[in-house]
Amino acid sequence: MINLPLGIHVLGRGPAVILLHSSLSSSKQWLPLVECLKTRFKVINIDILGYGAAEAVAEPQSYNFSIEIERIQEALQQVIPNEAYHIVGHSCGGALALKLAVENPSHVLSLSLYEPVAFHLLPQGSEARIAANKFAQEVNIGDLYLAAEKFTDFWNAKGFFRKLPERMQQLMAKDMEKVNLDFIGLTAETYGSDDINKIKSPVMMMTGNQSPQLSKTLAALIVTSLDNVKEVSFEAGHMGPVSHASTIQPKIAEFIRDC
Repeated sequence: MINLPLGIHVLGRGPAVILLHSSLSSSKQWLPLVECLKTRFKVINIDILGYGAAEAVAEPQSYNFSIEIERIQEALQQVIPNEAYHIVGHSCGGALALKLAVENPSHVLSLSLYEPVAFHLLPQGSEARIAANKFAQEVNIGDLYLAAEKFTDFWNAKGFFRKLPERMQQLMAKDMEKVNLDFIGLTAETYGSDDINKIKSPVMMMTGNQSPQLSKTLAALIVTSLDNVKEVSFEAGHMGPVSHASTIQPKIAEFIRDC
């Protein structure tokens, strides 16, 4: 009997596709992609801990990404034991997708990444790493409303947060404590370029030409460690899979089908 954790949604039949969303989002961001894939694939659409229908992090003081991966692996053992799978990830979900692929390269059929923010890969002391650390410090503040504003404006545009409906602002502010845990998870990882190079399946690395330089720099760095990679740029920003879902998500479905 399958007894999946809260927030892990399975739909369709066929080869498996795992979907991982960005911070301050949920599995709902991938619903257009689910519609594209469900007739030919078994789609495993995952709410990361603390978002959507998923449970909260049980022990925040000891949180790291291994906790997220263990939860995902336990679900996979119930749904597709020992089967290979495609992975899709965006931003923080992209960093989780990359970790899952690094730890299980022989199980990966394809990897679709939109600006994975695996900040630990940035060299210590580099301009990009300093910028990432500064950003993490700016949103790790007691005023969660202001933290949410700084976070969303960084990834979108200045003033973006204040244009949102008040209810959405409140929900984002509430979730900022998990965003700060996400930063801890992102910077605590230890795998490097040699580990990324173990991924031999086809990879599509997607970026937005309107995105912050930080995420584009990191995407370019990851590409240098991959042998079988396709780079695609969209007329969009870092939140392209959400803001330009009708353009980007069908391209992801096409890549998966081609693989």
